[in-house]
Amino acid sequence: MSRTIGIIGVGEIASAIVEGSCAGADHPDFLLSPRNAERSARLASDFDRVEVCESNQDVIDRSEHIILSVLPQQTEAVLAELDIPSDRTVISAIAGVSTQTLSPLLPQNPTIVRIIPLPPVRERRGVTAVFPAHAEVEDFFDTLGGSVVAETEELFSTLSATTATMSAYYAYLQTIADWLVGQGWDRNDAERIVRGQFAGLGNTLATTDASFSALVAGHETPGGLNEMLHREWLDEDNRDALAASLDRVFARVTGAE
Repeated sequence: MSRTIGIIGVGEIASAIVEGSCAGADHPDFLLSPRNAERSARLASDFDRVEVCESNQDVIDRSEHIILSVLPQQTEAVLAELDIPSDRTVISAIAGVSTQTLSPLLPQNPTIVRIIPLPPVRERRGVTAVFPAHAEVEDFFDTLGGSVVAETEELFSTLSATTATMSAYYAYLQTIADWLVGQGWDRNDAERIVRGQFAGLGNTLATTDASFSALVAGHETPGGLNEMLHREWLDEDNRDALAASLDRVFARVTGAE
């Protein structure tokens, strides 16, 4: 990707992208929109070659590649104020907004690439989904943990659906900690115990390519406690309920609900 990347919408994910990239010795220059001024100013203060621009149009004028990371409901209003030439690449991190929706808002027909960056890009461990294939965009996100290219926009949207599982994962951990508190543990100690247990599992995911089925088998023995909880709690009904919830999220993401 070009040595200058503009970002419009400097929220948590955009910050993670900048921080992850700037952790490397040879990172591009970043030009940030002035909205969310406090966050943009902090990034410019913390890292070399990160600058806050005077306006969103200033970001466009000075950048070949522009990451859009605004809220879905802000998309039309933000783009209506901008003149984005045809020689720019618009990299959209806007959840649930298809290329079909974006195209009429970009009358000069710049290249559009959709991405789904996740918080671990901050540690350069996030795998970012890309659609359609774009060598420069893929190369950039490969430095932040890797990239995968969806063959169709519908397949890309299935990954948008799976990102909806993150808060449920933390709620699962909270439920375990709540149970420990109910047994008499102090809240802080209970959460510390659960954090330690699952942080180790997260490290395993980051350092192995073993299949999930192999990881399941490797963490339980026939008739053991892990197998007992796995079979009692994650039974066929609960697996079907999770799949049905993902179907509903997918329908919402694709506008089919």
